[in-house]
Amino acid sequence: MKIEPCVRCGRALKTAETINESGDPAVIAYTVLKTTGIRPRATATAKRRSFCMPCAVSIAFGPSPESGAFSEDVYQSLVDLVTKAQTLHQVAWEQKINPPARPRLMPGSQPDKSLEPPVLRGPIFPARQLSGTG
Repeated sequence: MKIEPCVRCGRALKTAETINESGDPAVIAYTVLKTTGIRPRATATAKRRSFCMPCAVSIAFGPSPESGAFSEDVYQSLVDLVTKAQTLHQVAWEQKINPPARPRLMPGSQPDKSLEPPVLRGPIFPARQLSGTG
């Protein structure tokens, strides 16, 4: 698990790094830069940006940003995502009214054992026999 801030509100999000992990519901945007018309072709490292669900849905429902082409592209992508996946509205609403709620597991996924509280099944140290002799 990795902790990343939401781009808009700064809320800390637990984001999964593999498909087998489940973190907080979020929208991840990757930005990849590649050159064209130049040899050899250069590619920058992909940047990963996180949006919490309430911010992603509110950006998609809001007006288009005026601050440049990158913001417009991210805005159009969020609008497209929100219109295709109707469940995002429900997840955003649940997070807005109850922020500390634990996310539900995706069908077929296993609970993350690292998030469970440790349970002590027995004594850590064996009981010692104290002798009264000195």
